[in-house]
Amino acid sequence: MKRAPGDLLSAIALALAFILAFRFPASSGLGYAEAAAALLFPAMLFAALARGLRAGWVYLALFLGLVGIFHWVPGTIAVKGPLPYPLALLGAGLFYGWEALGFLAVSLFGRWALRRGGRRSGPWAAACGAALAMLAWEIHGFHVYAWSWGAPLGGVPWLAKSAAFVGSHGLAALLWGCGAYTGAAFAEGGGPRRVLAGPLALLLVLAAGAGLWRTLPRGPARVLDVVMIQPDFESGLRRPGMEQDMWLRSDAALKSLGWPQPPVPTLLLWPESSVLGRDDTQPSARMRLEAERRGIAWLFGTEGGNYNLVRGEVAGGPSFIQAKVEPMAFGERMPGPPWLRHWLDRNLGFLSQSKGSLTAASSFHIPTAQGPLLVHPVICSEALLSDRVQDGLRLAGADLLTNHTNDGWFERGPATDLHAAQIRLRAVETGLPLLRATLTGKSGVFREDGSWELWGAPMTEAAYGLQLRWRPIATPARSPWVLRWIMAALGLALVPLAVFRFKP
Repeated sequence: MKRAPGDLLSAIALALAFILAFRFPASSGLGYAEAAAALLFPAMLFAALARGLRAGWVYLALFLGLVGIFHWVPGTIAVKGPLPYPLALLGAGLFYGWEALGFLAVSLFGRWALRRGGRRSGPWAAACGAALAMLAWEIHGFHVYAWSWGAPLGGVPWLAKSAAFVGSHGLAALLWGCGAYTGAAFAEGGGPRRVLAGPLALLLVLAAGAGLWRTLPRGPARVLDVVMIQPDFESGLRRPGMEQDMWLRSDAALKSLGWPQPPVPTLLLWPESSVLGRDDTQPSARMRLEAERRGIAWLFGTEGGNYNLVRGEVAGGPSFIQAKVEPMAFGERMPGPPWLRHWLDRNLGFLSQSKGSLTAASSFHIPTAQGPLLVHPVICSEALLSDRVQDGLRLAGADLLTNHTNDGWFERGPATDLHAAQIRLRAVETGLPLLRATLTGKSGVFREDGSWELWGAPMTEAAYGLQLRWRPIATPARSPWVLRWIMAALGLALVPLAVFRFKP
């Protein structure tokens, strides 16, 4: 009982450090501060665990940190449900509680490794245990909101470049491994050299990744003129004339830019939910003519039946249709087996979206003088999933990624920035630029070298044009085997702990 006030203060301090690691907006310029907090939190956590902080206080810290980061969730649930605010608050509480359980499991596994390793080997054991558990949870755990602890490193381009080798999940493992080592060494009274070995090792690995990034093989130079229309439509709006409204905005933007200018192709991007209220899975010669008479390629977010779609049209090519492969849990599709999903839909008045599938035809082909330029679209929350993007590239190939997002559900809150920050490493992982077209802001571009731009503010209408020049990069992180080998190596390193307990 005497420790309770001190433990409560420790939990609050941990929660604040947790929040600081994800304190976006991404355009704040606090990239180094976010990266430092992403290392500081696991270091503080494992220092507290080594000194005896109990699991209940750790869980409270994680819960409070999640409340601080996702404080906008109750309002979104209330609007999107729609639900009375007390029920929305209960739903948000369940979300915070569930996500906190995953972090707690990672923390307790790292504590187990720390204790088994004893005084001499404990920090190293904690590092391996925390890194392995974080990888396992991020890749294989169920998440309501799929996110990665490696995302804060995307705020600084040279730090982000290592994602080309290990992906955002690998960076998350590095941060938690180095943080666990640092915190455990500090708690055991290690000298400055021992305590600082973790952060210095992390910096060396990231610096080596930035250097090796320059040696990765690159494809031929590509150039593309891009126009993005951000209409600031109401989320879920279905009304006649949505396409005509978007064309008025698009034609004005194309005219002001003087595009298209052959031989450079022009790609027009509309966001998710830009055209709703009709079935765009059907053939339409008229839509192809809209792109053909303007001399552009056109990709836009729409729907058909119970599918969330991206459709593309270009002169001389077939219509492109790709349905969302991974609808967001609870927001778009109830999780679980079909019998449970149907039961939840019936009793909650929800209609789960149908899942699309990936094929060799899942990339949009734009004719160019160099041959087809392949564009692979990912719809809104799909961009949070590294494996979804990997699967799409493996099946269909791509020279460019697009993300079509409906962020209007979040109104003026920080959620659109959090989403942007969580997806920006997809560009570095794949070695391809990622164009983000949003319904209400912020649209932007994430480049394969780790640099990025976000434009405007939430709940604004705008039109953006840029000429994109790049060379596709063949990155190791495109392969799922990289993380599997890392997990196998960490697992082997922990085998002695399962057999022996070293001296305390």
